[in-house]
Amino acid sequence: MLPAKTESGDAVVEEALPLARIRELLQQLKDDKEAEVGWELGLQVDVLAETYKESSARLRGLEEENRQLQERLARGQEENVALREPLDELLNLNEMFEAISSSFKIEDILIALMDLSRRIIDYESCGVFSCEEEDGELEPMALRGREDLLRERVENQRQEGVIHWVLREQRRPVVIDDMETVDRDGGEERNFVIIPLSVRGKQIGIYVLHCRKQDFTAGEIDMLGVLANQTAVAIENARLYTDIAHAHEQRQESQRQLLISAKQAAIGELAGGVAHEVNNPLQIILSRVQLMYVQQRGNEKVMDGLQLIESNVKRISRIIRALLGFARNSSDVEWGAFNVVLALQQACALVKHQLDSRLIEVSLDCGEDIPEMVGNIGELEQVFINLIINAQNAMPKGGRLDISAHRHGETAELRFTDTGVGIAAEYLDRIFEPFFTTRADEGGTGLGLAVSYRIIELHQGTLTVESMPGEGTSFIIRLPLRPQQPQN
Repeated sequence: MLPAKTESGDAVVEEALPLARIRELLQQLKDDKEAEVGWELGLQVDVLAETYKESSARLRGLEEENRQLQERLARGQEENVALREPLDELLNLNEMFEAISSSFKIEDILIALMDLSRRIIDYESCGVFSCEEEDGELEPMALRGREDLLRERVENQRQEGVIHWVLREQRRPVVIDDMETVDRDGGEERNFVIIPLSVRGKQIGIYVLHCRKQDFTAGEIDMLGVLANQTAVAIENARLYTDIAHAHEQRQESQRQLLISAKQAAIGELAGGVAHEVNNPLQIILSRVQLMYVQQRGNEKVMDGLQLIESNVKRISRIIRALLGFARNSSDVEWGAFNVVLALQQACALVKHQLDSRLIEVSLDCGEDIPEMVGNIGELEQVFINLIINAQNAMPKGGRLDISAHRHGETAELRFTDTGVGIAAEYLDRIFEPFFTTRADEGGTGLGLAVSYRIIELHQGTLTVESMPGEGTSFIIRLPLRPQQPQN
């Protein structure tokens, strides 16, 4: 039987060629004397056999080529998978870095670190501890899981020198067996993964994971190390950002204080001269009004007019006295040692009746470590009383005034915090300006806080305010313990 083709003619169906039978038939043809037919038939069979061999050889070649192509395709797929794995890892790392670096809040950065770590290994507890020095105390920054257990075990590791060894000798992620597991956790073994947090060679803390004992791959440990390094950089950037923002706020506050000081210095120079020039005519007007009182005692209409003139002249006189106090230099009055706590107590005693009548509760909290200070006690008591009266006016329906005095280094900080109506944001930058008042209808002159600010400034201190409408106000005085007395 000859090789047959499929209906489409595209492939050769491989079948065994019955050569023995063909030869047998050829022999029969020879016996029948059909030599020419037999010879030709044999020739054709030989051609067919040779063609079949060539086709079979070609088919085997195609099969081998196909096998090689299949192997090459398989290798290509393996290489593609091998290339995809690091690509996926890079994409995963990039996603992690974006999650960590997208915030300048340290709390958000640490939450992102702990969330992303769970995608790498399954931990039971984890925590970030700050450690500015290799042998220093560990302060928890963020904890998750069994917090008390983690604190205890990490502290034990610190006391045994393991943390110091990791930070100083290893400087890379280290997996350590938790030797206390068998005795205290029912026999199930666990591991610590301790990862240093460092930026430009500076240690800022450690990252600790507590997990069930397992064999970590080098890739997992390396991934945690890279993640921790990125976190350390993000923490440092967040701290720098906070420092810059704080410095910017301080700069703005300093500029504001300088502007207020410049305004007050200019107004102070002008106020002294104006006050003296205006005070004398006022006294003449007031004396004439009092004389007319006697002369017009029976004329009610004139008396009403005279009373109006007298009340307004007296108001002008109060402003003049305030201007004189504003323009006066503290160097004109002798300075001396004083006890700031006694000064605060004296100020509270002087206005106690007014505060009680307004249903205002006062608390005084003073530290015992404030030494005797140097300054003009009379002027400072004037400032304290003015701030207490301001708090009283801010609480027309009663409330609470908390006064505190504490030492901070070489500075004494005094706070006057009320529960009053607060100060609108648009007024905060103006409350220390001379003649600015929101109580003009109630007789306010707008000089009380301006005078207070100038007195504190002459004592080389600062007077600032913090307030939220409806939530109360805090006036903060910061005074150096040893100021230099101004020279004439």
